Amino acid sequence: MTNHIELIERIYDHIENGDVDKAVRACLRLSRRIGDHINTALFLRELIEDRKEIAQVIFEDTSHLKEDAQKYIYEYSFKRWMALRALSFSLGEDDDGDSKNVLTTPIGEFEADLDQCEKSISDLALPSTMGEYDSAAFTDRYNRIKGNFRLRIRAINSIKSRVLNQCLNFTIHVERQLEAQQKTNSFLEQAQNEVQNYFRTRSDDVYEKLQKANQLVDSKLQEDLSLLLTQVRRAIKSIADHFYPATANVVRCSDGVERRLGDEQYLNRLHEFVHTSFSRSTATDLLRAELDHLLIFARKLNDIASKGVHAEVSLHEGQQGFVGLYMFLFNLIRKLETKDL
Repeated sequence: MTNHIELIERIYDHIENGDVDKAVRACLRLSRRIGDHINTALFLRELIEDRKEIAQVIFEDTSHLKEDAQKYIYEYSFKRWMALRALSFSLGEDDDGDSKNVLTTPIGEFEADLDQCEKSISDLALPSTMGEYDSAAFTDRYNRIKGNFRLRIRAINSIKSRVLNQCLNFTIHVERQLEAQQKTNSFLEQAQNEVQNYFRTRSDDVYEKLQKANQLVDSKLQEDLSLLLTQVRRAIKSIADHFYPATANVVRCSDGVERRLGDEQYLNRLHEFVHTSFSRSTATDLLRAELDHLLIFARKLNDIASKGVHAEVSLHEGQQGFVGLYMFLFNLIRKLETKDL
């Protein structure tokens, strides 16, 4: 997060200084860091003119995505780039006689192009020895050439302003997004602290399993992600043991069905605890919905474990289980602490 903020401040400095090349390169770094593939492709197009090279870099950056997604990113970024580079006037005609109303020059060449245009305009001076009629003809010709150079200068400055605005809007959007994430992270940290403080004095076993999950959640190693899901499953069982210990007797549950609620039926025990401990309310309904979602996740973990399958786990899946467990426990504890006993 800190590195993102530093990079954002650097982008703002580049924008204020009018350094479009540095601003785009810094935005490209930021978009890659946060996994924004659309803007990454768009900033690449600002820096690279060769379409084959652009395609290669885009597909390398998105190699983990499906082919349809890669194609969409390539085509959509091209449409946005074309719209950004389109001019309201023509720079002349191409070899086919079509109007040149799209400036394709890469951002990195803007300053050199501007300097060359200014130099060319200065060089178009009439020789002092030229006669009156020749001077008139050359003046008319030079004025047309100077007009073309000034038109190109206008085009470059226009696109430069648009690209700087694009960098500014992108950076503001990312900054707001990071601020929102920071608030979310702050809330999750609060939830984690409350849950851990609750079990620290009530159940060493639950507290220990939650701590082990905490140690694994930030890892990107495949083995650790698999262990994280195992630890989440063990923590759910330990929580069920704490709130609704196993019983050898058949129990008539809240839905009227008789069930065994032994050691292996810990998901049913946790379900029964939540459905019988609180009176009906909106908050209780939300808590039960959270539990149902967590139990579906836990049953899938049990199915994988029972089959002895070594599952390939993504970072998203590991964190989903971890966050789901903590949010359920956070709301459960809030209900328990505010319950009228």
